[in-house]
Amino acid sequence: MSAARPSEPAALAASVTSSLVLVHDPVCRATAPDYWDWSADAHRTAVRALTAIDDERVRTAAGRLTGDPADDTAAAALTTALTALLSRPDGPGDTAVGALRDAAARTESLSRLLVRPGSPSPSGPAGEAPGAEELLTSVARKPHGGDHPVDAAVVIPFRAPDDATGRVRNLAAVLNALADQSHPRDRYRVVVVESDSRSRWRDLFADACDAYVFAPDPGRFNKSWTVNVGVVHGARPAELVCVLDGDILVDRDFVARAVERFARPGTQAHWPFEDMLFLDPSASSRAVRARCLDGAAEPGRERLRGVLLRRPPGGCVWLREDLFTRIGGMDERFCGWGGEDQDFVWRAERYGPMDRHGDPLVHLHHDRAAHRGDGGIPFYEEVERAGFCSWPCDSDFGRLDRNSGASGGG
Repeated sequence: MSAARPSEPAALAASVTSSLVLVHDPVCRATAPDYWDWSADAHRTAVRALTAIDDERVRTAAGRLTGDPADDTAAAALTTALTALLSRPDGPGDTAVGALRDAAARTESLSRLLVRPGSPSPSGPAGEAPGAEELLTSVARKPHGGDHPVDAAVVIPFRAPDDATGRVRNLAAVLNALADQSHPRDRYRVVVVESDSRSRWRDLFADACDAYVFAPDPGRFNKSWTVNVGVVHGARPAELVCVLDGDILVDRDFVARAVERFARPGTQAHWPFEDMLFLDPSASSRAVRARCLDGAAEPGRERLRGVLLRRPPGGCVWLREDLFTRIGGMDERFCGWGGEDQDFVWRAERYGPMDRHGDPLVHLHHDRAAHRGDGGIPFYEEVERAGFCSWPCDSDFGRLDRNSGASGGG
């Protein structure tokens, strides 16, 4: 095997355990369907190699995990057994172990998904998730609602149908966490932009943010335009803009750390994370309760079960407002999920260097929106034909009358 491929036994063991979970858990696969499609063959090859291993400890733990992919104890047992197995030198006839090692190394060389089992909670099951109202009534500090210059503006694009639960709870948790920041509250602004055929959630969320903007659009959700509206009609004047998905639960120093980083000369943009941990439903409830109701400074990322997305392009991006404006904001031709974040950071990095950091952010669980249209065609195909990074820098972005023919009020 090439010296350039991963070979550390514990890492390869964790990779095999992850592959087994991904193959048998559709919820984990749905975290990032494209990422799964690109690496599915490698994960399945690793699982086939695992089934050929003649080791009682491995076979028993793998059987338990196959039956219940969410069994963290079984996942830990399998990883421990595989680490011991892969740490031994290969002997004559150890072709199955060698094949497993090669399969795991290949998976770790190309997959952007890694299931991260959680730690069993000493308090037992997570219990019922906190509701949006409970989370909003327990915010640490009220919004200032001012339009004065601030260090940073956090812009959150949002859409949820009337019967939504996950995304509504998630936004309430995000707003709760953003109210509990170490940075002075009057030095940052929180902007929520709801884009839909009509405003459904203003009464619930307007008092929990500094600016609540409604952007009428009856069609597929257009994240790019929604963010642009938030920057133009809610964020300014601000030195920094953070484009934050409404499912990213942040820690207490999230804003202060970003402001401090931008004080370094030459800094124009960054992702505050490397790998984003997408939590499962139970882990999401634990994270929300710990961060928002129990007063923890961060969600407890190291103890939570989820799927790591390796270096994803979106979810949370910080940049100077000047850079956002110089590149014409986000490309408003993207309509429906997919592609807009990648295009945006490619264009931002062309004009300003993008750094990455390792902040403890987590993504809360919610039902996944469709990312392809009829016939399995990605929503971004039209933009792809025109060319990624082709959005003009002098675009008149963020116009609220973009969908002037649409009905809907604030």
